[in-house]
Amino acid sequence: MIRPSLKRTPETAPVKDGAGLPWGCSVIPLAPAIDGHPNLDPAAAEQVPRCIECYGYINAYCMFERKAWLCALCGTRNDLEARYGTSLLRAGLEEMQRGIVDLLEECVEVDDIYSEELKPEERPACIAVVDVSGSEEFVEIARSGILALIEALPPATLFGLIAVDSSVCVYDMRSEFPYSYVVPLSPEGEVGVRLNEVLPAECFLVQIADNKDNISAAVESLTATSSQPGSKTKPGLAFGACIDAVLEAFEENPCCSLRIVSVIGNMPSVGLGALTPPDDNIEPGHKAQTKSVKGSEYYTEIGQRVVALSACVDLFVIAETGYVGVDALAPMVECVGGSMTFYTGLGTSALPQDLFKKYSRPFATKGLLRLRCSTGFQVARAFGHLTSDEQYENLYHVACCHTESCFAVDFEFDNPSGVTANLDVHPTIQAAFSYTCVVPVGDMEKSYQVQRRLRIETHRSEIGRQAMELYSSVDANVVMAMLCHKIMKAQLDEGLAEARMLLQDWLVILTSRYNQNIMRRTVGTLDANFSKFPALHMVPKMVYGMLRSKLMDALYVSRDERAMVCHICSSMSPEAISLLLYPKLVSFSSLDTEDADEDAFILSHSAVDQNEPRIYLMDCLTELFLYYPRSAKAQLPFPPPVDSGVRKYIQNLKDQRPFAPHVYNCAEGDSSGLDFSARLWEDPQMNAPQNKEWAVAAAQGFDSFMRTLREEVKSFMETQ
Repeated sequence: MIRPSLKRTPETAPVKDGAGLPWGCSVIPLAPAIDGHPNLDPAAAEQVPRCIECYGYINAYCMFERKAWLCALCGTRNDLEARYGTSLLRAGLEEMQRGIVDLLEECVEVDDIYSEELKPEERPACIAVVDVSGSEEFVEIARSGILALIEALPPATLFGLIAVDSSVCVYDMRSEFPYSYVVPLSPEGEVGVRLNEVLPAECFLVQIADNKDNISAAVESLTATSSQPGSKTKPGLAFGACIDAVLEAFEENPCCSLRIVSVIGNMPSVGLGALTPPDDNIEPGHKAQTKSVKGSEYYTEIGQRVVALSACVDLFVIAETGYVGVDALAPMVECVGGSMTFYTGLGTSALPQDLFKKYSRPFATKGLLRLRCSTGFQVARAFGHLTSDEQYENLYHVACCHTESCFAVDFEFDNPSGVTANLDVHPTIQAAFSYTCVVPVGDMEKSYQVQRRLRIETHRSEIGRQAMELYSSVDANVVMAMLCHKIMKAQLDEGLAEARMLLQDWLVILTSRYNQNIMRRTVGTLDANFSKFPALHMVPKMVYGMLRSKLMDALYVSRDERAMVCHICSSMSPEAISLLLYPKLVSFSSLDTEDADEDAFILSHSAVDQNEPRIYLMDCLTELFLYYPRSAKAQLPFPPPVDSGVRKYIQNLKDQRPFAPHVYNCAEGDSSGLDFSARLWEDPQMNAPQNKEWAVAAAQGFDSFMRTLREEVKSFMETQ
């Protein structure tokens, strides 16, 4: 669960500031736990003792006396229960092992989902909202996706279906001939009739186990408005009004744990939440380029209502034409930990595969994340798709969370003496995550368990008393993930141009501190590659990659694409973020090999051998580019056969991702080869400016960027 950016904790603020590195950790609440020992004695959550002072949980790092245990976080002496009386007894307890401890808080077994005795959180429900305002091809993909969703959801789940164009269509799926009720918008832009009056929740939501054929029939009946003969429906998408009506219905009657899965292809353009397209004439990098479009504030308010309802909204966007409004819709999704996926067009969509993969995996709802730190430091701020509790410090609400969901935490000192303020306590972090999950019961389709579980992990580290110890303990992926969160906030507040300068200036300061602390030089040849510490060696390339990536490219990236990249960077693991910021280029010596060469290439044309028949694969996390140089295309089948080793390697990559990356088959000499070449970021950008200013150094290629970096570092150190 816990992964610090520095494996050693800085002793004091001057030590940390002198190194120039961010200090915090990433937290993956549902990270896989190492298989425990089967002979350990499990404990219920209420059996695990807590410190009377800081409320931390007893753990393997606590000290024990004859009748007391000393808290590893604050050093407080607590009464010792008989269960923990001897070291032999403690060795057999699950909660006293290092690593992740999983405990059960509560378990409710449900045989009848319609029972009036159930609490809302014990009755899972899913509502699919499908945009039918676009083309028939889009609706066909949406139909396939929703059918895959039905297969992935547990059979006991309640399911509802709504189609939306400029009106809202609610489906009654209680019979084998589903009926739909079309509700137009009122002059105020709201849905004309309350959904509870059109179809009460107990009629609108049906259990998948009993009504799967009826649901499938309703989904198959979805058609695009444009293809309906004699249709008088006005063009446009009333998505905001539709979500408002759904929330209003369940605010009146909160009868279930609600999850809304939305599939849209066009910008919301009518009714509540209608968006205004952005101005295309804004100067690249200007603050207005990241400013919210008109109408986006509505979806921030919708997000607050979703949080209050303890619901979740997931969004899948297949862009049919132009701007869809992903950046405006994102707050509605992210504030509750929902999933968001953006496809640039119908041809790149993998909606059925992604829906099935996302909803057939474990996920948690109603999560509470508590982070406790030992004496001397504390949590300064948290980043990611969570919200702070209004009453308690360092307590965060996570409405929905998947196995790959990741958050970032920034630490700060709360004492001038740093972590040595209490010499009896070592630097320690404890994360506790309480959540609800639905667990199927054997082969019984209608039965399931609603479990409230608690995960605890306690992490202890050594103290770093000088910069050299911090540099040697860096986790570069976590450092870049934390930096990414901070830069995204600056990008939102200050604009792209200012965020780019902040990022580049951070690299200048880090390089300066490194040369002062390690190289002991302020003049002469400066080390900008961090050659003494391999863990830091990738940092300049990652910063350079961030500047060239879709996250910060001001010229060639749409608002929708940038919003999707920001969503990924704010919700996924450090390794995924690093791969997105700096893609991995590998090669295959033949079609039959299932393993790529171990050494990754630099992202430059110089790394591509034009004479040897090798195949190259660039992994950009959300996209895979398979490239054939001219020599390879002349001798090898293009694209590779389905049963080839290269294809198996690619399929394995796709299976490991929470979404299906789109595969592009590219070859030298045709237009597809240009897509591959454009992502060789270490070469100069097309039409790059020729001046040597620091602000545009990344556009001129990696070598030029590093030369300018050394000049900036030298200038900065001369002013110190």
